[in-house]
Amino acid sequence: MSTLRQCVILVGGAGTRLGDIARDLPKPLLPVAGRPFLEWLLIKAARHEFTDVLLLAGHKADAIDAYLANGDLGRRLGLSIDVSRETSPLGTGGALVQAADRLDSAFLLVNGDTWFDFDWRALAEAEDFDAILSLKPMANPDRYETVAIDGATVVGFHPRGAAGPALINGGAYRLKRAVVGAITAPASLERDVLPKLAAQGRLGARAFDAPFIDIGVPDDYAAASALISGADTIGQPAADQGGYP
Repeated sequence: MSTLRQCVILVGGAGTRLGDIARDLPKPLLPVAGRPFLEWLLIKAARHEFTDVLLLAGHKADAIDAYLANGDLGRRLGLSIDVSRETSPLGTGGALVQAADRLDSAFLLVNGDTWFDFDWRALAEAEDFDAILSLKPMANPDRYETVAIDGATVVGFHPRGAAGPALINGGAYRLKRAVVGAITAPASLERDVLPKLAAQGRLGARAFDAPFIDIGVPDDYAAASALISGADTIGQPAADQGGYP
């Protein structure tokens, strides 16, 4: 089994549901617990022994470039950080297509607006499907689509509004590059790609009962700082020194 080293992060979100909060920045650069949200994801990637990060940028991509240019974050974290920029809106699936020649044969893909504090390495080293979806058990998943599984295989997706406990898409995936080769851009990973893989029996799942938050709505964005500051696997950097744990 080869060790997967590439972490790809979707950072093109416009944050339309956040209104004025995201007026000047892409969602992943919004401040959370004293740092841009993306920075916490990069720290977590380094903690889980990824060495190469590819950021898939779209909306306000210049801000992503400026953020990286203003510091030596990659050196401090031991990460090689590169950016793929959309020239027109391609969707989450299309962003992968555009970056296909920069993808490893298998890689971890993470949503740039979601904090799911499980061991990313446990998902990265699974190899039994062409694509593997992380799942979060939710007691009240009303604002999320839910996922139906049969053992370790995803068999379907259900619309928002489910009552009672269910599993939701946790926003982290292990993908083989061959999956990307079958995508026609523009495309949504969630709406176009994953349901097709599930219908073909090629989409696996792993459930992790770990802290989770999606910063895409104001209430959850407001709650994210407390959740991340108290996360056991990441800790709080020493802000006065600019260092990392």
